Amino acid sequence: MQTAKHLLNRTKCYLAGNIENSNAPGQWRDVVKAELKDTGITFFDPLKKPFMDSVNEDKEHIDKLVKLRTEGEFKELSTIMRKIRVEDLSLVDRSDFLIAVISAKTASWGTAEEVFWANRMKKPIFLVVSEGRRACPFWIFGTLPDDQIYDKLEDVVADLKKLDAGEKPIDLSRWKIFREEYR
Repeated sequence: MQTAKHLLNRTKCYLAGNIENSNAPGQWRDVVKAELKDTGITFFDPLKKPFMDSVNEDKEHIDKLVKLRTEGEFKELSTIMRKIRVEDLSLVDRSDFLIAVISAKTASWGTAEEVFWANRMKKPIFLVVSEGRRACPFWIFGTLPDDQIYDKLEDVVADLKKLDAGEKPIDLSRWKIFREEYR
């Protein structure tokens, strides 16, 4: 078992989850960042992108995208969304692990791609199904280890605190954490 305190210090976590069809896409992200503040994890939040030339995906921006789609302005919509997609997948690339929140009832194409993208790189993924694990899509069970699928966000936070404190072993077949001096 790991014994190092703050093992996750200066690691990077991407916060994947539905934005387009969500009433409060930032709410759970803010809770995670607040609850795990003491770990020293750097969070990549697609609502508050770190790139110098990014447009944050706030309500005003989503309204603009909906308007473009409704009015058939597909070329402009495609240009904007291609930039967002490239930036978000770049953040997944730069992350050590993901926390993802999905709904079994609402498709979220960007979140699905981010989760599958990270899984192909064998990054740890902490996936919360808002309706609970028993509602998790079958395909996900064929994709992720079952211990990476959660009922509640609180359980993810608790597990990450244990990992950070060295109270829970880190599966190094999925975690590729740099030694602290290289982070």
